[in-house]
Amino acid sequence: MVQNSIQWNLSSEKCFEIINLTLIDILSERKDRTFPLNRLVELLNSRTKIYKLNNIKKYNSFSKYLKLEHDGILKFIEDYNFYGVIKTERHIFVKLYKNLVDLDNLSYSSKRLTRDSDWILIEDSDSD
Repeated sequence: MVQNSIQWNLSSEKCFEIINLTLIDILSERKDRTFPLNRLVELLNSRTKIYKLNNIKKYNSFSKYLKLEHDGILKFIEDYNFYGVIKTERHIFVKLYKNLVDLDNLSYSSKRLTRDSDWILIEDSDSD
């Protein structure tokens, strides 16, 4: 998470909840639960503009919040196991894996343990 001096009007927990519930709602509207990333950002900002995120107008969008607090929406999305990222030559798409979403417990239980580039080595204790 990037440290900055911007004062947000909502807690990080509330922002997390609003962002995820909005993204889940948007992605659920499509039969294949997939959206182009740029369109997803537009819809996130338009559907959340009712929230007064910051007193400075240029910081009053959730895409700006994600950029400053999470290094961008893509980094945020890649942190959760119920979103998938599909990269083609020309576009980036986000897919919702609805079967992995637990709306009653969205918080850290949905965080990915690793990124695709991370390795976990598991030692077999029985092989001596």
